[in-house]
Amino acid sequence: MKPRRVRFTDTARQHVDREHSWWLQNRDHRDVFVTDLEAAIQVVAVLPGAGTPYVQGGVTGLRRIYLRRLDCHIYYTFDDHEVLVRAVWGARRERGPAPL
Repeated sequence: MKPRRVRFTDTARQHVDREHSWWLQNRDHRDVFVTDLEAAIQVVAVLPGAGTPYVQGGVTGLRRIYLRRLDCHIYYTFDDHEVLVRAVWGARRERGPAPL
């Protein structure tokens, strides 16, 4: 099975930067953020259906996958060729991101 290309929207990149900065300021295991995010991206590149459908996001086909150690969700859509990461959002907020 060939992995799909993974792209991040500008919004998702901003979310990653914000979450990573928070992680570095508030957690002891500084490398966990990057390690777990990269592992999740590899999973959705190969098995994009692994995520749970997220209909509240207002985007057809939107899915999310939970990263337990980071307490974040990755929100994404996909087609036969690529995965588009639309948001990386802290689950501790107890709500999803604004409509994507």
